[in-house]
Amino acid sequence: MALILDAFTTTANTVVTADTGAPPGSLPTPAIVVPKDPEMPFINGNGTYIFSPFDGPGSTVTFVSTYSIPAGLLPVFTVGLPITAFFAYAADETATSTVTLEAINLLGIVVLTVPLITGLSNGGNKQNVAIGSGDTLLLATLGPLGSVQFTVTTTVTAPTVAPYPFGAAGEYLGELRVHSLAVV
Repeated sequence: MALILDAFTTTANTVVTADTGAPPGSLPTPAIVVPKDPEMPFINGNGTYIFSPFDGPGSTVTFVSTYSIPAGLLPVFTVGLPITAFFAYAADETATSTVTLEAINLLGIVVLTVPLITGLSNGGNKQNVAIGSGDTLLLATLGPLGSVQFTVTTTVTAPTVAPYPFGAAGEYLGELRVHSLAVV
């Protein structure tokens, strides 16, 4: 199967949807780039960590990242399209992630939602790179397939150390890789 998507969490595709340190009415808001703690791992050579702009010791933050595979990259009509997703992430400090696939028809209507990865945890260790995978078989879709969207939801609880020595109390970086049969 071909690699059809390889993308990281960024400020463009990730939104903060919940944050115990955010003032009322300030959410959702885009994530921001934060300084990398020297102890945090690189993921496939990337060290660009993000977190909430309302960063604070002990805060619990939920991130939602959206990745799309546009129409034309996958077959329009599917009888049995295998899709495998791999998600790897590191976070400071305790984090849990889920990955969901949505098949969207040409009218923009979600016709299928599949949980691919659930409860992926880093075990509370900021030096762990948590890795999970999930696969599915998209059977005959209801009408032509327009696109496939992956939603990654990660909740991170920042360390309670104050002041935090590296500029940001929490950090989060993830990478989603998707393999399938591609239209060439």
